[in-house]
Amino acid sequence: MNFRNVNPLNVYSNYMSGNLLPLAPRDSRFSLASVLFGGFMWLLQAVQLCVLVPGLMMVSWEKAIVDGTITFVLIIEVSFIAGQIQTHKKLTDRLIQKLNDILRIEDEMMENVVKTTLKPIDAPLRFYVVAGSLSVFVWFSLPLLMILERETFFYEDFRLPAVFSTQPFSSQTFVLGSILLVMGNVQIFLKKCGLDIYMIHLVLMMTAQYRYTGKKLASIFRDASKRCELGQVGCEVDRWTENALKALCRHHNSVVRLSSVLRDLLSSSLNLIYINSVIRFCFTAILFNAVLSATFLEGFLVSMYSCGSVMEFYMLCSCMQQLHDASTDITDEAFHEKWYQFGPSVKRTFMLMILANNLGCKLSTCNKFNLSLPSFMTILNQSYSIALVLL
Repeated sequence: MNFRNVNPLNVYSNYMSGNLLPLAPRDSRFSLASVLFGGFMWLLQAVQLCVLVPGLMMVSWEKAIVDGTITFVLIIEVSFIAGQIQTHKKLTDRLIQKLNDILRIEDEMMENVVKTTLKPIDAPLRFYVVAGSLSVFVWFSLPLLMILERETFFYEDFRLPAVFSTQPFSSQTFVLGSILLVMGNVQIFLKKCGLDIYMIHLVLMMTAQYRYTGKKLASIFRDASKRCELGQVGCEVDRWTENALKALCRHHNSVVRLSSVLRDLLSSSLNLIYINSVIRFCFTAILFNAVLSATFLEGFLVSMYSCGSVMEFYMLCSCMQQLHDASTDITDEAFHEKWYQFGPSVKRTFMLMILANNLGCKLSTCNKFNLSLPSFMTILNQSYSIALVLL
């Protein structure tokens, strides 16, 4: 069991999106085909950004706001987060190496905790990737039907404001431009999914370590109590318990240090996600309002994309909340065991672990931009308020 093979979805999305984020320490041995594919996907986003920026200035204000803002925000967010992870490879390698060292230990409890932590988010994320990609593909392909009605086109005829040549232009330019926009927007969606899945995987792997610490602590006290019931001498049980607690404390210290590394790696990205999510959900609401009077298919596609985006962001916030809760609940299960029957050294160690619970684990360096379940509702409320003002 290691960082790479415990979550196949993370591996598939990493390759499929062309992000090529580290999956193993010093992992630079991607195949030539993967490197070329990843380079082409980033080149595609650069081209899309180059045609989008002038397009936003050449179309009406309403068209730019409704159709162009979401893609622009996504490109900025994806480029920044991917750049942060790629430029901090030493931190990423260090984090993955330490996690692999921990996971390499043959421990059935560790394996069960990791699997039960990762499993609940697998199916929702797979559904989001498939349904979201399909809705984006169909949404940006619909304008191609206009080639059956006319032969000259303008900038506003593209689903996304874009400038490929002077207007009016021919149907051939329109078709080629639309195909590029379809490919670019499906790919930026997959890149966003890949980054979110990667960050969720990192966070849940840390969550699993905190949960393992809590379960192992309770298990130590249970096993020690059984030794007492079997008639083992009290001082021997205390010595065994103290040694087991020392080993667990060393593991807990390693996890706390890894949490600090994870904070250094993701804190600025999470701050950007908070701000961008407010903007993205705001303009998604404006887009949804604009398509209410359109066809049923367009309304359905925007609804599916909107629901998927909210669900994906909820899962990200939920994972951050799980990490914080797991880091503050380490001693909760063990507290109900018979820890009080052991010697002063064991009691003192346990009390220090209870005090350590108060530290918690927050990945954001700014409390205002901390992602959690309460902040999920705050972001939705802020987006809704801004959308009402703009409408």
